[in-house]
Amino acid sequence: PLSACPPHQYATRRADPHTNRTMRVLILLASLWFGSTAAFMPVGRSAKLQQQQPRRTMAPVPLQMGFFDQFFGGGGQAEANHILIKGDGADAKCEEIKQSIYDTALKGQDPSKGVVPDKLISAFQQNARKFSTCPSSKQGGSLGSFGKGQMVPEFDAVVFKEAIGVVHGPVKTQFGSHLILILDRDE
Repeated sequence: PLSACPPHQYATRRADPHTNRTMRVLILLASLWFGSTAAFMPVGRSAKLQQQQPRRTMAPVPLQMGFFDQFFGGGGQAEANHILIKGDGADAKCEEIKQSIYDTALKGQDPSKGVVPDKLISAFQQNARKFSTCPSSKQGGSLGSFGKGQMVPEFDAVVFKEAIGVVHGPVKTQFGSHLILILDRDE
């Protein structure tokens, strides 16, 4: 015998309400799982394409929330270095440092051809280590990557609107006067 119930009861036997509820919960969880995994895939790439590419060559793709960007500021990221000067005469000191950075970066070059980015970054980092009062001076003034609204408004206004690869400033904030070198930004 396959069951403890007599054969005539198979047709009239009702499903256990607990089993029905369990099945509904399992189906719901499975649909949520399979439906939500697509939300975390990089935008514009299919799962099949991702599986074909080796992981080590894929660049990280930031999570894009789409609908929620309008409410939470939309994922603008930037990378910058800065030099912070405090006290009286901070703006004048920033101007001197700025001139020194460009003098060092342009050494032996025609200024009309522009500045080599690596030389500008190197000169900026040297001056940050030498003059900046911010703890980031130990890393050449590097602030790493940050999003809109993570810095004071005066700083954000420069980093997210002004030209990349140019020394900006002095920019006055509650902390003092800054020179800012924008290295990268999401457009």
